[in-house]
Amino acid sequence: MRVEFTAKAAAQYRSVFDRIAEANRFASQRFAARLGERLRQIGRFPQSGHFVAEFATLPVRQFIVEPYRFFYEIDERSKVVRIVSVWHGAQLPARPDLHAP
Repeated sequence: MRVEFTAKAAAQYRSVFDRIAEANRFASQRFAARLGERLRQIGRFPQSGHFVAEFATLPVRQFIVEPYRFFYEIDERSKVVRIVSVWHGAQLPARPDLHAP
């Protein structure tokens, strides 16, 4: 499946990446590499992420690239895994905006 970010999730990720890069450029590169690995895995095995306890009634899953949680939905019809939100693990996440029917 193709993996894509919603505009909101992409902005959240850019903010995270910029904060990490500002503190440590090498750490930001390692973070981006780990994220790339997870995105490839989720694209191949979209069901491998965990359901989100805070949103048990929603069809949203998550994977973690320490210390961030990446929330996603699976759009079977379009064959897309859509990253819908990015949160620090210490934060209480807001309800993600889902797009899949």
